Amino acid sequence: MDHAMVKKRKRRPRKSKAEQRAKALRSIKDSKGSDVQTTVSRKAIATAASLIPNQNMVKNVQSKLGTKHERLKLKKAKSKTLAPNGHDTQHGNRVSSSTSPASLSTASSTLVPATCRVIEQKHAEEYILVIEHCQEVCFHGKALVSCLHGSVFIYGCTLHPGQKPLPVYAPRTHSALFITPLPHEEKEVVSEHVKQLLGKDIKEDTVVVLLQKLTCPMVDYVTSVKEYANVFYWENKSKDKEVERVMSLEDSKLLESIGFHVVDDLSSPRLFTPDPVRSALSDVLEQVELAVTKGTAAPVILLCGGKNAGKSTLARFLINLILSSCGEVYHLECDIGQTEFTPSGFVSLTHVNTPTVGPPFTHQKTPDRCCYYGHLSPGDDPDRYVRTVRYVHQGYRGDAPLIVNTMGWTQGMGLHLLMDTIHLVHPSHILQLKGRKSAQDLPQLSPEFLHTQPGWTYANIQGEKNKNDDDDDTVPVNPELVYLQVGNDMPRHTWFTASEFRSMALMATLRSLQPDRGVLPLNALTPRVVPWSAVAVHACNADVPPTQIMYVLNASLVALCQADDNELSRLRQRALPDGPVVLQDTPICQAVGIGVIRGIDMERRLFYLLTPVEEDRLPRVNVLLCGALSVPTPLMLQQTVEGPVPYVTSDFSPDGDIFGATPLRIRKNLQRERRQTGGTSGMGFASLNQQELT
Repeated sequence: MDHAMVKKRKRRPRKSKAEQRAKALRSIKDSKGSDVQTTVSRKAIATAASLIPNQNMVKNVQSKLGTKHERLKLKKAKSKTLAPNGHDTQHGNRVSSSTSPASLSTASSTLVPATCRVIEQKHAEEYILVIEHCQEVCFHGKALVSCLHGSVFIYGCTLHPGQKPLPVYAPRTHSALFITPLPHEEKEVVSEHVKQLLGKDIKEDTVVVLLQKLTCPMVDYVTSVKEYANVFYWENKSKDKEVERVMSLEDSKLLESIGFHVVDDLSSPRLFTPDPVRSALSDVLEQVELAVTKGTAAPVILLCGGKNAGKSTLARFLINLILSSCGEVYHLECDIGQTEFTPSGFVSLTHVNTPTVGPPFTHQKTPDRCCYYGHLSPGDDPDRYVRTVRYVHQGYRGDAPLIVNTMGWTQGMGLHLLMDTIHLVHPSHILQLKGRKSAQDLPQLSPEFLHTQPGWTYANIQGEKNKNDDDDDTVPVNPELVYLQVGNDMPRHTWFTASEFRSMALMATLRSLQPDRGVLPLNALTPRVVPWSAVAVHACNADVPPTQIMYVLNASLVALCQADDNELSRLRQRALPDGPVVLQDTPICQAVGIGVIRGIDMERRLFYLLTPVEEDRLPRVNVLLCGALSVPTPLMLQQTVEGPVPYVTSDFSPDGDIFGATPLRIRKNLQRERRQTGGTSGMGFASLNQQELT
């Protein structure tokens, strides 16, 4: 009998998935009562999440439930807000107000279910956006943002009424940005202009923002080619009901007409700040403000971490935060593969006095000091990389804070080069970003590690002499160490490669070659004439015989540099008969800008050069350096010629499919390991000379 009962239980029919789904939904609808009902509904939600395809809707419902304890906790969290004067309103602790709504890491967050309003203006390309204090507006696209009433925070920038409009760029190749209202410090007087716009229908915590269509010649030139035409176009895949949680569909369409796309897709990558990051940045900013008010030494902040950890994002964020307190900041770019203010291949020191809300191709600048390295990685010639960083850093005078961005190469030689950079710039703060992929992370930088780990040229071993003779490099560094966990839970929503980002930044730099209206191909622009006798030439990334140097230079991108006579005489290889001087190595000297050698006249011995460098700076140029960076492919294909486009082919693969087709690669990083008797840092390094090789 017991066996029959067990057998009968086994035969009990199971509910179908449709019945389970219906039961789960009924549990959700009925979960408006006590805490016990809420607990039961959470179990139903867990079941529904595995059955209902639209899990975002389930997450929204779950966020609205919450137990009494959770609601009380949420209420306390909301009451503990950062006031605009920088004080914690609950405990009175001094905190930087700028970091309260900050955004650094990529993740998804749910917007507050409420409604924004859009008011049309007389001008067709500007709109008024009315935001309640409890709301945030997440967006892609570009716009010119002004604050008419209240204050808002965007990517490290705080906007108040009366300030200059802020150009913001959020292409779909990068994370979405937020417009976050800040709490009112006191009851603000509503201007007559705002009263005319809104009448009496305005609350105390309402923020009024003016959005205008943003046109930038630099960005418009990049998006003029079909490969990059849609970087600011955002296809909203959210359902209409989800979009209406933020604003009406009609209002969102109005904003889309000026290139401002409201995002409510919960799967879209967006920026936010974890509390540890916010706290760490507030401590750094306090020291920046202290240096400004008391006249102490300006802080030097070095950022380090693995590849794609967010160093460039954090650097832009810090620049915007520091600008709000001291008005200027310097940026030292040591990542030659993905540079911020110049084309790739340069180590640069740039003075920044305007916010940077966008990727590099939106804010290319002329640096104060710049040196062309010529490669996209320092691995082939690390000694010259260290000398280049030292040369550029010597241009920093210490009159404003300095942010140092480093490479994402964190293993082997990359770690040694990072240690050299640390000993060169002497940072007061080191912000180490650690991601979830431990294989790409740096070892944790502790004081002991900094004092024992050797660099490539800085040995830091008892009884060991450094390769360089700069006494400043031997001074111990004792920076304040800050560790930031920036794990990325969201996939990277971009189909662009690193080379395409480099091409976009390069095109932005070449924009000034174009006329004020329209876009012309490179072969339709008027070049400048440069005699061979006026410049020396060199190929940085390949061993090229002097007799073949003209083939390398023709239709190539070159750096225009200014070297002193002593450097030129030291590196002079030999001159071709009636030709330019060919250098045997890359000089460490000031780079003035870039250019494209459009053609070479062998009879008249002339270079035809296209360059955006100002005319008054061209007489200083006496060296043309050709490196690994080439003319962007879209510009090469844009040429108006009949038949095949010169220097463009699909039969050649640079990956080495055709043996002997690629340039000969010269490596200057061959060093042998040497055991050391003292210290705990592992390996020391010494160079191999020609006698040791034989």
